[in-house]
Formats: sequence, C-alpha cells, structure tokens
Amino acid sequence: MACAGYLPKPETSVPFVYCEETRHLLDSFGEAAQELLHLHKEQLLATIEGDPDSQRFDLLIHIANEKKQQAKYAYMHHLETHGCSSPL
Repeated sequence: MACAGYLPKPETSVPFVYCEETRHLLDSFGEAAQELLHLHKEQLLATIEGDPDSQRFDLLIHIANEKKQQAKYAYMHHLETHGCSSPL
C-alpha cells in the first residue's frame, strides 16, 4: 500500500511519496536525536566544569539513546511496510 503526500528528500530534488505518518515518525526520530545530543552536550559541559556528579547523565543518555533507536526503527519499518520512500 503506497502512502499519499509529498515531501522532498533532503539530499535530492527528486520528489518522494511520503504520508503524514512518515512525517510524524521522522519528526519523532529527529526530536529523539536532538534530545540525545542535548544530554551529551550537558554531560560534556558538566565534565569540563569539574562537576563530580557528571556521570548522572549516563542513565539519561542510555534512555534517550533507546528512545532514538526505537524512533528510528519505527520510521524505517513504516517506510518498508508502506512504500513511502518510492520516487514518483
């Protein structure tokens, strides 16, 4: 089943067919990746500032990485299942 809607793929000008669910899943993946980057940045800054408890970020980073992986695989599964990445 192909999905309806259009969203240009970033690395090319060739339009690809994407549905609203694909956009939602891609947004979720992007948000999860940004949260992970934010936590890494905060841990780095805490370490540079000599915070003796900078390891407190480790569990948060682990959880954020799991969330990012789940979002990535949900997006990829949707593309494979629904054919949303087919060029026009």
